[in-house]
Amino acid sequence: MATLRSDIIIPEVFTPYVIEQTTQRDAFLASGVVQPMAELNAAEGGGDFINVPFYAANLSGDFEVLSDSSSLTPGKITADKQVGVVLHRGRAFESRDLAALAAGSDPMAAIGAKIADYIANQRQKDLLSCLAGVFGTVHTTSSSAAFFPLTIDGESGDTPTALSPRHVAEAKALLGDQGEKLTAICMHSKVYYDLVERRAVDYVLATDSNGGSATASGGSIAGAFGSPTVPTFMGLRVIVSDDVNTNGSGSSTEYATYFFTEGAIGSGEQLGLQTETDRDILAKSDAMSIDLHYCYHPIGAKWAVTDANPTRAQLQTVGNWSKVYETKNLGIVRATNVSNMD
Repeated sequence: MATLRSDIIIPEVFTPYVIEQTTQRDAFLASGVVQPMAELNAAEGGGDFINVPFYAANLSGDFEVLSDSSSLTPGKITADKQVGVVLHRGRAFESRDLAALAAGSDPMAAIGAKIADYIANQRQKDLLSCLAGVFGTVHTTSSSAAFFPLTIDGESGDTPTALSPRHVAEAKALLGDQGEKLTAICMHSKVYYDLVERRAVDYVLATDSNGGSATASGGSIAGAFGSPTVPTFMGLRVIVSDDVNTNGSGSSTEYATYFFTEGAIGSGEQLGLQTETDRDILAKSDAMSIDLHYCYHPIGAKWAVTDANPTRAQLQTVGNWSKVYETKNLGIVRATNVSNMD
């Protein structure tokens, strides 16, 4: 049987490769902000929602004074559950033979080379949509937002400023005695380059930023041009994304900046990445499709509605989320910032 161009992408080989490349490109996963959570895997039970029961973090009530004339009053521990929602996502790409002949190269091969970046970016957008939902609109945050107590300059009466060490201190203060657990910060590129212009960004070895677990497979990242570095601000690993939610435009644009503890976002899979290829001999075209079924869940939150397989607009809806953890046991704080780069 003749070899078809679609045979270049062999699903059994291509799928594991894409998964590996996507993992390497996932800044949230590399920073430790996102961590796989076995309880969020729904492969066995199926369904569109994942329940994660938990007991209250702390027992309530103070010591009682012992007496030989009265008994101790028994207390109890309370229980609740987090609820995650499964996201069913997919995409298809097609290339016709005539396009390949005109371009002088194989479009399908180009699609295959770029698909890992595409998947990582799309998953990141879903994650940031979840964050937009638990915090609400930038600078006009509703007090009904699940994580409203953990916002800085997030109300209409506040005046957002450029990101500074004070924001880091405020973020830690909001988490109380858990504040020192913050390890990463996600910001818009305009906010990041504002820091760069002020020489406020430090660059540390990648091995230092993640406990020495960095690996390299080839090229410059293998050390041919020195050890790879990652940016940090006030000791927090920096994640730069232009997909963070914003408010306004031009010089009046306000940007969401997120502070995270390690493992603040849980991830799970109902079904891992699936890749399929097909050949339409009548259209003289090759096609490739992918689908994946996963969950991103801000730890301490609950998907509070029955809407299954939500769109990003639904993920961003404040009323769809509620808080089930004590505030200081949540691992995410959001600040609203402006940038001198606008």
